[in-house]
Amino acid sequence: MGSLDKSAASSFVYAKASALLSKSFIGENASRLFSVQSLRELYTLLFNDEVPAVPEVLLAKKIEEKAELTFINQYKALLSEYEKPSSILSELLSFYEYEHSDRIEDPAVSRENDKKRIMSLWNAILALKGSDRENLLNLYKMEISFKNILWVLRLKVYYHFTSEEIFENLVFAGERKRKDDILVREAVSILEKDISSFDSWKDWKYARFLNPHEEGLVWEIDPTWVERSLKNYLAKAYKRFFHKDPMSVTSLVSWFRIKQYELDCIRSVAEGLRLGVESEEVMSISGISS
Repeated sequence: MGSLDKSAASSFVYAKASALLSKSFIGENASRLFSVQSLRELYTLLFNDEVPAVPEVLLAKKIEEKAELTFINQYKALLSEYEKPSSILSELLSFYEYEHSDRIEDPAVSRENDKKRIMSLWNAILALKGSDRENLLNLYKMEISFKNILWVLRLKVYYHFTSEEIFENLVFAGERKRKDDILVREAVSILEKDISSFDSWKDWKYARFLNPHEEGLVWEIDPTWVERSLKNYLAKAYKRFFHKDPMSVTSLVSWFRIKQYELDCIRSVAEGLRLGVESEEVMSISGISS
C-alpha cells in the first residue's frame, strides 16, 4: 500500500492503529493483563502460537522479547505506509532503540548522549507545522520535564550529587542554562527538597505520584515509584491526543507512546509472575490503581 497518497495513507494508518489499540491491554483492558496467574497464561493471552516448552525464567524473557518485537514490527508496518514519513516518526524509533540498546558507557558520557538524543527529538518536533507542532510540543515539554525530574531524583538518591551538579545535568530548551527554562522549572523546584522528609514533598505539584507514606514510619522518596506513576500519567495524556487529532503525526506518535507503555506493563507482569509477586502489587508498582 506504499502507493497511497499522503491523505489516504494517513487515513489507513489511523484506522489500523486504532484497531491495534482496541486490542491492547491498556485502560479497561489492563485488568486482563494484570489478572493472569502464570507465565503460560500470559503467553497465551498475548500471542497466538503455542507456548514454548522452556523453564519459567526463560519463558519470562521470551515473553518480553516477543512483545517488544511485535510492538516494533507493528510500528514499522504503519510507517511503511507512508512514502516519506515525518522525521519525528523515524526519530522516535531511533530514540527508543538507543534507550533499549545494550550500551556500556561512562555515566557522564551516557548522560550527555541521552541529552543529545532527547534534543534531537525536540528539534524534530520544532520542525513540524500546525497542530502537530503545537500538540507534540505540549506533550514532549511535559515528557522532558518529567525526565529532568527523574534525573534530579536519581542523582539525589542514588549518587548524592549536589544541587549545582544536578543542575548541570538537566536538559534545557535554550542554549543557556537558566533556572526558568521551560523544561527545567519543575526539576529546579525540587533540587533542595529533603529526600527523607515527606513533609518536604507533600505540597509538590506532582505529590500524587509519590510512593506511599505512613505516619510514624521511615520514608524516603522512591525514584522508581515516581517514574512508573509519571509513565502512567503520560500514557493517559497520549491516549487523549491519539483521539484528539486523528490521521495526524500526533496520533501516530501517541500510538507509539501508548504501546510503549503497554510493553512496560507486560514486562512488569512477566517479571512479577517470575518472582511470585501478587498481581495487586504489580499493578501498584506499575503506577496503576486496582
